[in-house]
Amino acid sequence: MVCRNQNCKAEFCWVCLGPWEPHGSAWYNCNRYNEDDAKAARDAQERSRAALQRYLFYCNRYMNHMQSLRFEHKLYAQVKQKMEEMQQHNMSWIEVQFLKKAVDVLCQCRATLMYTYVFAFYLKKNNQSIIFENNQADLENATEVLSGYLERDISQDSLQDIKKKVQDKYRYCESRRRVLLQHVHEGYEKDLWEYIED
Repeated sequence: MVCRNQNCKAEFCWVCLGPWEPHGSAWYNCNRYNEDDAKAARDAQERSRAALQRYLFYCNRYMNHMQSLRFEHKLYAQVKQKMEEMQQHNMSWIEVQFLKKAVDVLCQCRATLMYTYVFAFYLKKNNQSIIFENNQADLENATEVLSGYLERDISQDSLQDIKKKVQDKYRYCESRRRVLLQHVHEGYEKDLWEYIED
């Protein structure tokens, strides 16, 4: 058998799943079951499958944040409309600026989270990577809550409550983003990061 991937083209025996080269000219003479060879082939296949699953995990999260970031750029138009409505409800231009600030912070957090998954893909598991992932998860949860607040319809009744929640959450997101980035910089300065070299 020959792999159809243009970059691979590896030849292997379909019976034993081993490389074709050791078979030589003895075609279809692979009738003895070799437990060691079969186990090695299964192990290699399992490692390959696990590597693909790991890659897809990080890639999917990167893509999710990238799509959310695109959506949040569209959110600026909706926020501008909300800000105008709020000004009609006896709020000044300065008082409604918290919404624009919240979307700015939301976009910064999305961009940061996007690239944290690229960074995390290459990290070896150790205490520092666990701290990094905990900071990442905390920022991600806070970002999702902030996004939910900004997508709500704001009515006159809920105006002050939403304003306080949005301000508190975007300030929290800003601080968590700073903590995450400081941890990464500290890791570089103190040589704390260990990388996977596959």
